[in-house]
Amino acid sequence: MRYVIIIAAIAFFLIWDGLYNQGRYLDISVRELSHVVRYVTGKA
Repeated sequence: MRYVIIIAAIAFFLIWDGLYNQGRYLDISVRELSHVVRYVTGKA
């Protein structure tokens, strides 16, 4: 049940972001995540 709530929350966020913000927050999140991954792996 816990996973269902988490998946529903993520799906709701993605739908909301896509409809009302043209995916802006998702784009920012992906960029920041890629920066963190590059920093952690030492490819900065």
